[in-house]
Amino acid sequence: MQRRVSVCIVLVVLATLAAAPVWSQGAETYAVAHLYALPAATTARLFGMGGIVSCMHDVGFANPAFAGALDSPAAGLRYSVTDFDAGLKLTAEAGWVAMPLAEGGQGIQLVGCHLSSNMGPVNTPTGALRATISENDLAMHYGRRVGERWLFGLGLSPVSHTTTNLYNPLDGSLIMHLDSKVDFGCRLGALYEYEPGSLAGLVYDRYTEDVNMTSVLLPAPMALEFTSSCLFLGVSRQLNERVVGAIEWGELRSKSGSMKTSTSGLRAGIEYAATDELATRIGVNDGSPALGLGYRAKGWCADYAYLHDWNEDAVGAVLGGSDTHQIEAIVTW
Repeated sequence: MQRRVSVCIVLVVLATLAAAPVWSQGAETYAVAHLYALPAATTARLFGMGGIVSCMHDVGFANPAFAGALDSPAAGLRYSVTDFDAGLKLTAEAGWVAMPLAEGGQGIQLVGCHLSSNMGPVNTPTGALRATISENDLAMHYGRRVGERWLFGLGLSPVSHTTTNLYNPLDGSLIMHLDSKVDFGCRLGALYEYEPGSLAGLVYDRYTEDVNMTSVLLPAPMALEFTSSCLFLGVSRQLNERVVGAIEWGELRSKSGSMKTSTSGLRAGIEYAATDELATRIGVNDGSPALGLGYRAKGWCADYAYLHDWNEDAVGAVLGGSDTHQIEAIVTW
């Protein structure tokens, strides 16, 4: 989901127009949440295939149901950089560890993510302002196999905290501070193996967020509550020994009082294993092209992915186009 960039949009609207009715518009924009941090994150391998979340089996995983298919412990580190044309730069570091449980057919995963930005410009109707963004997330996933073909999973997010500051570009003075914490966050996942190596998957997220804002433009702090959710439905298929493909539909929704917002799109990709060690990938994420490269060896693997203009439909007017590079290293034992 996409809180940190969307928060910038809210701040821009408030700071440039500073009118009560405008907050409603800004709140709707803010509610298009979690685009660049943990809730919508996937592995670098799957990012190179367009960002598949729900239905592709990988050493790391975003669908908690895959924890039920673990047969050995694994851990990974992921680093991502998104450079926007306007000048804002987001960096994200994520780490995870996953392990099967002793009973078999079930497992757990712990995931942490930190996102931050430079003090970068954001475009507004009256000119450029400057903003800084940070986010910290922690999630725990549990998955279990039920029968030969079904897996189910549950994820909880005890920590999800975002802060955003908006500054006057002339003197660097603070215009606005926005702080968001998740009161409750959970993720449900399901998988069905309809053929060997081919899966249908579902991921559903739901978050309740408290947003507190202070500003020189407001007579008193403002507090709001948002309910945000996302749904991913996807299908993967092992086309032959060397080629696997996947297609997925996703929708993000948020609500605060009578204000509602939603966005949806398709992602799809193909991976070709040129050798037992080397694989290439290509994909599309809501119209944006993705490329990837991966190397597998005994006990470890490394992946690289690139995505052009990620989420441009949501943030392009404020931040312009973008280039995202992502790398990940994984070990198993």
